[in-house]
Amino acid sequence: MALGINYDTTTGDIQPIIKYDSRSGRLSRIDRINNENTPVDITRSFKAVFDLENVETGFIAFNAGAAPGFSLTRLADGKQAVRPSDDYKPGVRVLVKLHKDCGGDIRELAGNAKAFLRGIDELHNAYVEGLKSNPGKLPVVILKDTVAITSGEGAKKSTNYSPVFEITGWTTRPQDLVYTPKASVAQAPAHGAPHTGSTAVGAPAATAASADSEDFG
Repeated sequence: MALGINYDTTTGDIQPIIKYDSRSGRLSRIDRINNENTPVDITRSFKAVFDLENVETGFIAFNAGAAPGFSLTRLADGKQAVRPSDDYKPGVRVLVKLHKDCGGDIRELAGNAKAFLRGIDELHNAYVEGLKSNPGKLPVVILKDTVAITSGEGAKKSTNYSPVFEITGWTTRPQDLVYTPKASVAQAPAHGAPHTGSTAVGAPAATAASADSEDFG
């Protein structure tokens, strides 16, 4: 539980996003095509450098008809974010550099679904352990699998899918993977704010291979 997330409580520059859907266990790249947000499924091809050195935690609100709201702080800074209202749930945001086979650009991955947070928390635990043998580097991550999590009973029974992220290697920071903090913003009508923006992972072995930098060029 290195991220310190309580699963039971629950603007800056426009950054293209990827989205993890806990209801389906799918990862999509959200592209802007003809002024519309178009999801492109990258579940099977997903591979990315995760900037877990600068992962942000705090509170995120996703409400229908409104742009997302964020109140986040950089985990490494040791500060606690303020929860603006009950609409905001514990959440995480991290920047990633996609492998060329699934886009090749810098994207934002953010979410507040409990199933998603569990997967990210486990990934961060593996990152902290692997960093001991890979100082100053960032992890190369794939979506290895998903784990079904069932809650409720009868008519209220539902199933969500937690991502199983796996660190397959380590690499130096890509030049274009530059950390930019997410400005804390209150929710606003969708037309009045920019659009932004989702388990068990073993610790990587000490001999984890270094990633070929050309894969992320």
